[in-house]
Amino acid sequence: MAKKASVEKKSKRTGYSVVVVPQYEGCARQFKVSRLAIYSVITAFVLFISGFVYVVAQNTRLKNTVAQYNGMGLDQMVRLQASQLDAANEAISKSNTELDALKTYVAYLGTLDAKVRKTLGVGGNSVSLASILKSTATPTLSVSRGLAAGATQLSTSAAVVQQEAQDREKNLIILQDAASKYNTMLAQTPSLWPLYGLVTSDYGWRSNPFGGRGSEFHDGVDIAAPYGTAIRATADGKVEQSGWNGSYGISVTLYHRDGIETLYGHMSRTAVSTGQTVKKGQVIGYEGSTGRTTGAHVHYEVIVHGSSVNPMTYLD
Repeated sequence: MAKKASVEKKSKRTGYSVVVVPQYEGCARQFKVSRLAIYSVITAFVLFISGFVYVVAQNTRLKNTVAQYNGMGLDQMVRLQASQLDAANEAISKSNTELDALKTYVAYLGTLDAKVRKTLGVGGNSVSLASILKSTATPTLSVSRGLAAGATQLSTSAAVVQQEAQDREKNLIILQDAASKYNTMLAQTPSLWPLYGLVTSDYGWRSNPFGGRGSEFHDGVDIAAPYGTAIRATADGKVEQSGWNGSYGISVTLYHRDGIETLYGHMSRTAVSTGQTVKKGQVIGYEGSTGRTTGAHVHYEVIVHGSSVNPMTYLD
C-alpha cells in the first residue's frame, strides 16, 4: 500500500490538471497537461518572441541603412546638379562675352560692307547681326538635356556664327581689294572731257587747216572754248612733260597706266610741273593758241604704247 501511494504521489507531481467548467449548464471537463508540454509551450513562446524581436530589429536596421544610402545618393545628386549649374553659368558667362565681341565684330563687318558698296558704287543693305544669325539655329537651354549641355550648345552655336562672320569678312576684304583695284583702273583710264566746248577738228585725215593742197592726219581732236578756259586731266596720272613742246606750243603730257598717255596742246599756260601726280578732273592748264594753230583751242590726244588712238572712244 505504501508503494502504491508513493507511485501516485510521484504521478501527481509529473503534470497538471486543467478543469473547464461551463458558465450555465453542462458537465465540467478535466484535461491533464504534463510538465513537458507546458515547458515546450513556454519555450516555443519565448523563441517566438525572440524571433519577432530579432526580425523587427533587423528590419529597423535595414530601413536605417536604406535611408542612409538614399541620403548619400541625394547628396551626390545635389552635388552633381550644383556642378552642372556652375559649368552652365561659366559657359553662359563665356558665351555672353563672346556675344558682345561678336556684336562689335558684326558692326565692323557692317562698316566694311558699307565701304565695299561705296567703292563699288552700289546700294543695298549692310551686314546685320540678324542676317548672320538667320541661317544659324537658335540655341536653347533644355532641362531634359541638362543645363551644362544647353550651355555647351550655346557656346558651340556662337563659335559657328563667329566662323561664318570671319568667312564673310574674308570675302568682303577680297571684294574690297578687287573693287579698289578696279576703281583705281577706272580712275587711271581717260574718260572726262578736258574742257567742254565745240569740236572743231576730229581725229583722222583732214584737209590742211592752213590752206594749200593735200591733207594731213590729225592725231587728236581740237576742242574750242573761250580763251583761258581751264583744262582738266581726263584721268589720274603723273606729269611727264609740262611746257613748250614744238608745234604743240605749251602743252602737258600725262602718263596714266599700262602705256596709256594723254597730251593737251596749245595752252596759254600750265598749272602743273613735271613729275607731279594729278587726279582726274584736276586743272592742269588753260586754253590758248600757242604753237601751230589757227585759233584758241585745246588739242587733246590719247596715246597707247606710243601710237595715237581716237580720243572719242574714251570720252563719256
